[in-house]
Amino acid sequence: MRTEPRRDPRVIRTHRLLQEALIQLMEEQDFDQITVQDIADRATIKRATFYLHFKDKHELLTCIVDQIIKELHDKVNIKWKSAPQINFTSDKPHPLFVEIFHHIAEHYHLYRAMLVTNRVAYFTTGLSAVLHEFVTYGINHTEPDDQNLTARREVIIKYVESAFLEVIIWWVEQHMPYGEEEMAEQLLNLSVKGPYIQNPITRYS
Repeated sequence: MRTEPRRDPRVIRTHRLLQEALIQLMEEQDFDQITVQDIADRATIKRATFYLHFKDKHELLTCIVDQIIKELHDKVNIKWKSAPQINFTSDKPHPLFVEIFHHIAEHYHLYRAMLVTNRVAYFTTGLSAVLHEFVTYGINHTEPDDQNLTARREVIIKYVESAFLEVIIWWVEQHMPYGEEEMAEQLLNLSVKGPYIQNPITRYS
């Protein structure tokens, strides 16, 4: 079995310092205004050291996004095959759905930097892709028959995926006013049952 070569702990530490520095700066200001010198100063390293590891700030940002999106994807999507008992009709969200919100809370400052202070297109695209896989699996598992859907399957998937993304952004922007499980439960209920306990059209007709 092939093993990955061990990374130099000094390189790992430098990358961590640079990533944390950029995230902190992006919580405070627009990415376009941040310079490599700003990042190096915040990370307490020399500017020349930065260039030993990254070509520019864009490469550093891409590295951060790729790592966090892969981590989220691995935590949520790879487990589907080992969890055939998922019940999307239950009132309680599956732990894998809660895991999305747990991941956001765990990396709150990163999500705030990428979604609120800055709206990083590359990050939102990656996050949307994870949500797309989750929503597609859920809808296809819950209702495989297109005749029982109120709109085209791809339209419903895009609608739910986009709603999830915007609610997540709102949740982060508002400093996570509701718990992780409660957020997962509310979004699940909205996507399955809609916003009303009783249909207001039929109730007052």
